[in-house]
Amino acid sequence: MRFQRLVQIALFVLFALLLWQAKYPLAEGLPVDLFLRLDPTILLGTMLVSGTWITDLFRGLAVLLLALVLGRFFCGYVCPLGATVDAADWMIRRKKPGRNGNAAEGNTRIQAWKYLLLFAVFCSVLAGVSLVFLVSPISLATRFYTVTVYPVLLSLADSCLWFVENISSYLGLDGAGYLQIKHVSFNANVFTAFFVTGLLLLGLLRPRFWCRNVCPAGAMFALCSRKPMVRRTVNDRCTDCGACIRSCPMGAISNEPQRTAHSECIVCLKCMEVCPENAVSFRWTFEKNAAPAVDPGKRRLVLSGCAGLAAGLLLKTNVGSVQGSAKDLVISRVRILRPPGALPEEAFLDRCVRCGECMKACPTNTLQPVWFETGIDGVWSPKLAARYAACEQACNLCGRVCPTGAVRPLSLDEKKYAKIGTAFIDRSRCIAWEEDRACLICDEICPYNAIVMRPVTDNRNTVPFVNENKCNGCGYCENKCPVLGEAAIRVSPHGELRLFDGSYERTAQAHGLVFHAKGGLEESFSFTKPKQDGNTSPEIPPVPSPDQLPPGFTSD
Repeated sequence: MRFQRLVQIALFVLFALLLWQAKYPLAEGLPVDLFLRLDPTILLGTMLVSGTWITDLFRGLAVLLLALVLGRFFCGYVCPLGATVDAADWMIRRKKPGRNGNAAEGNTRIQAWKYLLLFAVFCSVLAGVSLVFLVSPISLATRFYTVTVYPVLLSLADSCLWFVENISSYLGLDGAGYLQIKHVSFNANVFTAFFVTGLLLLGLLRPRFWCRNVCPAGAMFALCSRKPMVRRTVNDRCTDCGACIRSCPMGAISNEPQRTAHSECIVCLKCMEVCPENAVSFRWTFEKNAAPAVDPGKRRLVLSGCAGLAAGLLLKTNVGSVQGSAKDLVISRVRILRPPGALPEEAFLDRCVRCGECMKACPTNTLQPVWFETGIDGVWSPKLAARYAACEQACNLCGRVCPTGAVRPLSLDEKKYAKIGTAFIDRSRCIAWEEDRACLICDEICPYNAIVMRPVTDNRNTVPFVNENKCNGCGYCENKCPVLGEAAIRVSPHGELRLFDGSYERTAQAHGLVFHAKGGLEESFSFTKPKQDGNTSPEIPPVPSPDQLPPGFTSD
């Protein structure tokens, strides 16, 4: 196997292993977000739009500077999306382009698209809107493998386990029956799959179409690779057969094989391997053998910049936007629950690159990608789906794996005070309020004793009330509510606590919030009203019929 392919596969396996290890419990010191921190588009895009110095992302700057020496090695060896594109191209197996069709001179106009896209993205930053998440290759790859590939693999593994259990049972090895594989599901997975599939199918037009023509990170590496110190050279043994031109996956070789568009070369070494005369080598040299560099054109560059700026302004002036001046409007699109420790919404969207790393790490699978309910610039950002699962109180992984600090890394003690929202009771759906049936599940499941059962007029059974100052918004009550469909008790972002910096505990205490883990029931409760004092005869509660009992209870 070729050297470049071996290194590429090894690094892709490392990427997959790190993504796999983004789970509870998280190994101390394991850099599960290493590849995300190497992406220069995440580095510059996030820092520019948020105006924040993010030290952990400076590895991306180091990789970018390394391109001055090694050219676009990142695209050919490190990028997991590049490896995915290569795999897709291998499966598509389209006919190789001809010499003239694949020569550097014939591709410059299309190859300029990536510079135009990069410029448009950075001009959108001038409007205070980050579109980096749409085009960052590492974010795209992490999201794709998290929300689409990972659940499918778990489902396949569970099917295989079913066969193993049956075979083991036949052989008398019943221990296999205790094995379990956890299922996870993600919203917007089909959309993500179609998005990436469409991107990969561009390989039908040209090999590595995304990398050579569209990827803005590739454009940044190309800008640093115009005169790399390690570059392709061709000696006098070249017979001009054109094998290297036809084989180049990036269209980086000129019709004169001695000349190379270094900004497009990913140092894959394929030209060296296919050369029948061994005339091609890669070495440290300052020979001037470069083909004309791709020129995006001033007019097209200005047009792309205006398009990016206009897109940013349109998103910013949307009625539901929290960006810029619109953040003070009464109408807010923040109608969803963000992970505990998420920055204030505007800063959160500026920093979040929608990689899905927090969703992968979430042990309860409650973090889900947002669809279009928060606008285009909120797509793929994480939300807490309390009806699907609750936020585990002994977990703080979402903040620890976030590469950009959109979700703050909090200690477990601090995270307890990062109020996600507040539960409220829809009395028209609550079986205790509406049907006068005994049910105390939300009270019993609440980790903070924020729900109490109290008697009310006209109800034979006690009904639940929420103490807002004790409610952390974890979502256990909504998740366990026995009402079918939409829960009778739901968590809204009302009262959420989101800080850019500072202590959550001190801020929560200053607001009178009290979050104590459940050590015992603080409130006495009963299914029915307390007995009456005085001369009146105590009311004997009737024996409830089976359909009046709370879920999980049976009568004697």
